[in-house]
Amino acid sequence: MRTILIASILLGACASKSDAAPSSPEPAAPAEPAAPAEPATPTDAAEQPEPAEKQPEPALGDVLAVVTAQGSAKIFTELLGLSDAAKGLHSMDGSGYTLLVPTDAAFAKLPKGTLERLKKHTAELDRVIKYHMVLGTNDVNKLTNFRTAPTAEGHDLEVKVSQDTDVLIQGAKLVETDLKASNGYVHLIDKVLLPKK
Repeated sequence: MRTILIASILLGACASKSDAAPSSPEPAAPAEPAAPAEPATPTDAAEQPEPAEKQPEPALGDVLAVVTAQGSAKIFTELLGLSDAAKGLHSMDGSGYTLLVPTDAAFAKLPKGTLERLKKHTAELDRVIKYHMVLGTNDVNKLTNFRTAPTAEGHDLEVKVSQDTDVLIQGAKLVETDLKASNGYVHLIDKVLLPKK
């Protein structure tokens, strides 16, 4: 009897184990797909750099403003301020202006007393200023098409291109060219042009 009881207990224990679900390990939850990598550029529009757009170059101003900005043309700038002929250089009327501007080094080559005389005699100064004004808007390419360039003073200037491609106007060499203004061009020259009396 005791043996039957033990056997039935053992059988019951086995049966309860076989009824239970097998204790296999639960399958791992499927891995979530990895989140796509964040783009290298920030998503915040405020932080995102603007695309590089070619901005139009700011206007440099009229020919007087361009001359005034030249550190090597202080004497001519001063003379323009004393001359009545320079007042029209602010204007946008007509076909524009081409100004030949002697450098300060060019004025240093003048005979002694010439500069002081020009400052005192405004009529003579006006002629000299107008002699440096070529009619029309002429970059260096247009200037080299002239044999003689007409000036506001009334007399023409001889234009030559030397073999080493230097451009000479009435014997003055262009040392800096095509300084663009809103109403013309400025070219720096290495000699002061004095009209014939």
